[in-house]
Amino acid sequence: MLISFVGGRDGLWATSYMQEQKRLLSANASTIQQTNNKLSLEKVALQKDMEVVGCYAKRLGYVYEGEKIVKISGLTPQENQIYDAGTVLRHTESDFIPEKTCKGIGIIVFLCFYAILMLFDYARGALKLGAKKMRLAGSDGMTMYDMR
Repeated sequence: MLISFVGGRDGLWATSYMQEQKRLLSANASTIQQTNNKLSLEKVALQKDMEVVGCYAKRLGYVYEGEKIVKISGLTPQENQIYDAGTVLRHTESDFIPEKTCKGIGIIVFLCFYAILMLFDYARGALKLGAKKMRLAGSDGMTMYDMR
């Protein structure tokens, strides 16, 4: 039972593995949610504010009519922010000891301990193999065993 409790399908080992997977999935979901929030704000800004559209256009090199661009060599242009869409995390089965194996080991351990305890009882004299039969006088033919 102890082996099943620690290493079984629903044991401590499998539970800790699943909790680690849950933590990784939650962290990944949180970063994806933050990216989604930023993109939602940018979408609303692009839909509602024409100045934001103008800033994006200037970053891409577009100008209004009559406007002039001065490019200074040696300066790197502002890079567009690349959003991380998150990493692919797939559910993987946890490692565990099959229930049949746990029960088989438990039965073997039980039989070993039972045999050892029987040997201790036999060595102390508390257990006798092959008890002697004896007839008691006056009994109605019943067989009695000497359990001493």
